[in-house]
This record gives sequence, structure tokens and C-alpha cells, in this order.
Amino acid sequence: MLNIKGDDMRILVTEDDYVSRYALTIMLRGYGDVDVAVDGAESLKAFRLALEEGKAYDLVFMDIMMPKMDGLEASRKIRETEKQYGVVPRNEAKIIITTAMCDPRTVFKAFNKGQATEFMVKPCEATSIRETLARVGSVA
Repeated sequence: MLNIKGDDMRILVTEDDYVSRYALTIMLRGYGDVDVAVDGAESLKAFRLALEEGKAYDLVFMDIMMPKMDGLEASRKIRETEKQYGVVPRNEAKIIITTAMCDPRTVFKAFNKGQATEFMVKPCEATSIRETLARVGSVA
């Protein structure tokens, strides 16, 4: 049994690779409602729409390397959007960058340019997801 803080979370998975997107979606279903986007531009659109509807996302899993708009740019724009909508920092979505690259430069960019909350190296596994969610305070 999962111990989830508060009501079920709203989760947005942004991943251009079908297999990775499907796997993340399956693993995250137990934590809340999961929506998917296939690139950064679609993710930003979904994020804005959720804010407009008053149903903000709690978590965003964001791949770095994607077409149209990469994950770092999309994450930065999500933070800008939150500011535009008056979301205070303690209520911001937790953005978890996912990538197959784990070099220090990529990690630095994820936190600096992408304004990420956390970073995960793919392939993501159920155990590492749970540990990550615990670190960001989304599960007890």
C-alpha cells in the first residue's frame, strides 16, 4: 500500500519515447492521475490548461531531449507560467527531470536552467521513483 500525502496527485509525464512514456505511466498510476505529453510544447500547453481549470499538476516528469521544445526549456517555461498564475514557490509543481545522461553538466543544467526539483537517470524503476517522490515530499 502506498502512503500518498493528501489526495491523489495529478501527474504529467512528458516523454517522446513511447516505451519510456508507457513505463512511467504504469509505474506512476498508483500515486494519482497521470496525463502524458510527447514533447515540451505539448507539456507546457497541458500545464497551462490545468492551471486555468484550477487542477494544477503536483508532479511533472520531464525528459530532457525531445523535439519541438526540450525539457529544460519546457521546465523553465512551466516555472514562468506558475509565476504568471500567482503560484507561490511552496505550491509549485515538483519537476523531476528524467534523462539517460548522468554527467555533471547535464545535472547542473537540469537544476539551473530547468529549475528542476529533482533529477532521475533512466531507465526509471519503481523503487527509484518511490525514493525520488519521498525526497521531494510527495510520499511519506
